[in-house]
Amino acid sequence: MRSSLGQEAEMHPNGTGANIPGQENAARDIVIHDAWMQHVSAGTDLVAAYFAAENTSDGPHLIDSISSPSCTSMFGYHSDLEVSTLTRDLFTHLTIPPKQTLVFPPGGYHLVCHVAPGVTVSQGTTVNVEFHFLGGSRKTVPFQVREAKPYHEH
Repeated sequence: MRSSLGQEAEMHPNGTGANIPGQENAARDIVIHDAWMQHVSAGTDLVAAYFAAENTSDGPHLIDSISSPSCTSMFGYHSDLEVSTLTRDLFTHLTIPPKQTLVFPPGGYHLVCHVAPGVTVSQGTTVNVEFHFLGGSRKTVPFQVREAKPYHEH
């Protein structure tokens, strides 16, 4: 069963980009669902974040950043590909086409959270992640932390 997560749109305090035509409703039009996290390996402060982003509107919308108070940084990663600047910056210019859903699953492109000092991210907790959109709107989405899958060498 799919659930819709995220608070309604808010404007950035400085209103940056708020007057871009067609972008004012991005946070309302983009539905983030199936949001969850897991530690990537024991003893690290990196947590992988997986989700789907659905654009319910007739126009494209752009995610221009993703952040969390629980993370010192969040960046793009792909499990099976060499990480480059483009991969790391994926979520700073990601267009979600109209009437489309982009999925960021284990084994594919996804987010990585570098857990902030003094913050504990453990199984059963929730990490709030904020999606920022071109045009200035944003939404906060709770990501449930799941048990990490065991690491197996091949």
